[in-house]
Amino acid sequence: MQNITQRLNSLHIDDLNNEKHSSYFFTTQEYTLLITRFFDLGNEELIGVSTPYLLFSDTEVYNYNRKDKEFIPLPQGHLSISESIDIQLDKSEKLIMHYVDEIDRLEDDLYMRKLSPIFLDVWFDLKKDITRMERILERAYESLKKYIKYYEDTDNFPKHEFANIMEHIERYQRLSALNSNKLDTLYNYYTSLKNDKMNGNVYALTILSGIFLPLNLVVGFFGMNTENLFFAGNPEGTLNVVALLGILFFVFLLIIPFITFIEKLILRRLLGRFNLYNKLVENVKKISLFSKGL
Repeated sequence: MQNITQRLNSLHIDDLNNEKHSSYFFTTQEYTLLITRFFDLGNEELIGVSTPYLLFSDTEVYNYNRKDKEFIPLPQGHLSISESIDIQLDKSEKLIMHYVDEIDRLEDDLYMRKLSPIFLDVWFDLKKDITRMERILERAYESLKKYIKYYEDTDNFPKHEFANIMEHIERYQRLSALNSNKLDTLYNYYTSLKNDKMNGNVYALTILSGIFLPLNLVVGFFGMNTENLFFAGNPEGTLNVVALLGILFFVFLLIIPFITFIEKLILRRLLGRFNLYNKLVENVKKISLFSKGL
């Protein structure tokens, strides 16, 4: 251990002991330092798992154990590094698929209009972790790309194994980016649903205001302190006013839903669907004519 550390730059010793160090590749005249960082779950949160490798030659390769502060020889050199990275990638793949399942479940609940009161909290945690996965995978890909380019022409370098590793990382990157975009879509859809609900509440308040405003006007009119007011001195005046208010209330109560029904039935469903299908039929006809022309 002491002999190896004496051969290293003090800055690189700090890098080796830094458990949060991101993926990194650096070469000197005497040795090469490779650090790969992937991810795992710990204490109910996503954590980065950093693994350092030290190469003095193709045959003198070490894996540094931070916990015990010791260098572990890797007898198979580059092949041992590829096997170690494969193990880390397997854990990362299982974790990514777990997040994909959670996002799919969130998507299904949202599209079924099962709006959870903690939707934004769940969405934020998923978005934060998926974005972090993308960043970790990107840095690992770039570091391994430099490492492979530096050693690919050496004897017994396992090109096929590292090609598979790079392919897996690229696939996980695409999967993470896809689900990150899906989360953005879910957030926009959730916001639209919330806005529609708010608009519905405002619309309901507007309807209530439209119903009760004329009634308040009638009550205010008959409450004026003036002479010769309608039904003044009439023993049934109060009943007449109550009857007038009731008639007006039911008239407004029936007219407004009827107007809404007509709007939905004629303007939205019939005309909207009619125009939609007309456009679709026209497009299908154009495609058919074009195919026949060919």
